[in-house]
Amino acid sequence: MIAVTERTWPPFGHPALVIHVAAILLAGSQWLLCRSGQRSRATVDLIDAGGLIGSMALYCALVFAESIAREHAIAVHSAGAEILLVAVILLALILTHAIIVPATVPRALALSLACGALGTLTAYVLTAEVFPSEVLLGKPWLPLAEATYLAMWSGLGVTVAMIAARVIHGLKQRVWDANKVGQYTLEDRIGEGGMGIVYLARHALLRRATAVKLLHPGRAGETALRRFEQEARITSTLTHPSTIAIFDFGRTPEGVFYYAMEYLDGVTLADLIAHDGAQKPARVVQILRQVCGSLDEAHSAALIHRDIKPANLMLCVRGLIPDQVKVLDFGLVKAGGEHVGTGLSAEGALLGTPAYLAPEAILDSAGVDATVDLYALGAVGYELLVGQPVFEGNTIVEVSLHHLQSEPVPPSLRSSQPIPLALEQLVLRCLAKDPAQRPASAGEMMASLDQLVEVGSWTIDDARSWWRDRAPSIRREVLDRRRGESTPGPRTVAIDLDRRH
Repeated sequence: MIAVTERTWPPFGHPALVIHVAAILLAGSQWLLCRSGQRSRATVDLIDAGGLIGSMALYCALVFAESIAREHAIAVHSAGAEILLVAVILLALILTHAIIVPATVPRALALSLACGALGTLTAYVLTAEVFPSEVLLGKPWLPLAEATYLAMWSGLGVTVAMIAARVIHGLKQRVWDANKVGQYTLEDRIGEGGMGIVYLARHALLRRATAVKLLHPGRAGETALRRFEQEARITSTLTHPSTIAIFDFGRTPEGVFYYAMEYLDGVTLADLIAHDGAQKPARVVQILRQVCGSLDEAHSAALIHRDIKPANLMLCVRGLIPDQVKVLDFGLVKAGGEHVGTGLSAEGALLGTPAYLAPEAILDSAGVDATVDLYALGAVGYELLVGQPVFEGNTIVEVSLHHLQSEPVPPSLRSSQPIPLALEQLVLRCLAKDPAQRPASAGEMMASLDQLVEVGSWTIDDARSWWRDRAPSIRREVLDRRRGESTPGPRTVAIDLDRRH
């Protein structure tokens, strides 16, 4: 408090008092906005940034208003005390914000630099406008010197804020990792997709390796929750050997949705292509055939996957049999007859992955049928044969326009290996712009694959040799790449049976 006497307390119309009240009201409005109903992560981040930068701007204005007032002229002219006050306010705001509000290091850096820039600008303008002209004539470098003084304090504040953000954000992530989700011990993070984070886990009693998927902490809106629960519920009804098996699902006491599924110690087709490039036609046929089996069961149940892509298809060894394919991630699945709204997700993105989207899925995802999965599977087959996607572009729009307007170059013209004509024609048929020209069903496509005779050979011995010679190095490289995302364990978790569906 400044004082309570009439002589020292500024009148109610004083600019400094008005600005100070405005800063308090700004903080109060932030609190009310965050307390009144649910807000998206982006909205909360915007409110937070506006409050911090707005408060710094108001307090800089307050210092400026006080410095030009007659009662403060002597202090400013003699020692520049108000500039020191700006430095104190700057440090107090950015350090308090970094400690109280968890943020990523890039976000903390951006907000701290914005506040530091306001403080530095205030010091320069304050010196240039308030200090006596005779002082500035003798020391023309004074405004720049004062601004540099503030910039040095800003650098200190930014550095400390980044360190605090890194420590606090890391602790927040560890707390999140320790959430209780079933009778499982989470050991390592093994993957992250658009909907959730996947951990390697072990059941407390069965001791078997399990993969536990948790809804992404930054995407906990109702739409995401419904999709996440739908993914677990629908996938659990499918029993084809090439569809990943769901063991359990539910919600934790804190309301975090999760499900447990079989752990697959394998290689995704995305990693396979990235490390080994184009595959032999015979192996491609075997892979596509297994995926067709999984999709045939899903389509027979009026379920459309809508996100078939190399990253959602895993190659593994099951029951000592190599090159077994598993279809993953039914998070965008659409039940036949179900209304799914527009072609946009809650975050405003196309449903699916642009490199594998059928033209009709780009134009109107609400009206798609099972042939969109066959289009995507054709794109996967093309990439397996060539080692490159069907269409490439610098933006999502460019790739989407290719799917809508461009005819794919035949794989044989882009591949260094011979590709049987019948296989090439089948892949291009899947990539037809008109859904009616594609295979009528996954079962029909599987039958067409069975009829291919000039594709060469890929025997079980070939597959075992690959898994012995190539798979370990690929998996090691993939694990090394993801190691930075892993979190230390183990952590034991529990289930809330009353909240299971």
